[in-house]
Amino acid sequence: MKEIIKLIVKYHFTIIFVLLEIVAFSLMVMHNNYQRTIFSGYTYSFFGSISSTVTEIRDYFYLKETNEKLVAENVELRNIIEKARVLQMESTSDSLWHPVDSVDCKYVYITAEMLNAGFNKTKNYITINKGSLHGIASEMAVCSSEGVVGVVEKTSKHFSKILPLINVNLRVSAKIKKNGYYGSLQWDGDDYRYTYLNDIPFHVDAEVGDTIVTSGLSPIFPEGEIIGFIESVNKETANFLTIKVKLATDFKKISDVYIIANTRKQEQEQLEANGDE
Repeated sequence: MKEIIKLIVKYHFTIIFVLLEIVAFSLMVMHNNYQRTIFSGYTYSFFGSISSTVTEIRDYFYLKETNEKLVAENVELRNIIEKARVLQMESTSDSLWHPVDSVDCKYVYITAEMLNAGFNKTKNYITINKGSLHGIASEMAVCSSEGVVGVVEKTSKHFSKILPLINVNLRVSAKIKKNGYYGSLQWDGDDYRYTYLNDIPFHVDAEVGDTIVTSGLSPIFPEGEIIGFIESVNKETANFLTIKVKLATDFKKISDVYIIANTRKQEQEQLEANGDE
């Protein structure tokens, strides 16, 4: 209490000045319509700005939570579908009953969160919060609830580095969904919203709005994962079309992803390697 009194005594001129300023301002606003209108306008604008900011922050965390739930549900559903698919295939080949937990699925889906990313370069990257301890390895596919994100480049125990579709070093085998013609998808290093599908023969029917998906011709991606939609088709080249694709994944908004592990990838690659001997 003594300390408070000492402070008041020490700064009493300043305190009196501030109080008089508040009183003067209050009287001016109360008895002057013009000043009151101006003050009210600034007040509404100030608090309106705060309210808008608070709303944006709340919406951000709500959307992030919603996206996390969506990705988790998507992964759970995909794992169930994959087990059901394998069980159906096995039931046509023999009459033995297999427990669901023992089903040898080709693809396993793992959820992860994005920790860091660089999207302002030609060699962009993404870091996620899962690594080798969680069953993740290099050359595994990465997707979001919107579509394909990229491929795992390398891992540590707890983290993984992803090469996204918007990295000039990444090529993905993709096809036009409606007719199955496939080519090589590669980013040109320009706009993060678009990429290009190359090596599609000139005579192929490709129209604006057509869906582009993974071809399934590599052991990394399952067939049919959405990549994007045709934005434009250039037919000026002699033998092949130049197809501009608008990516389904918005790389400025993604936060949650899932990794697709092909449990038979190594077996396939070993067989193909032995075939070259």
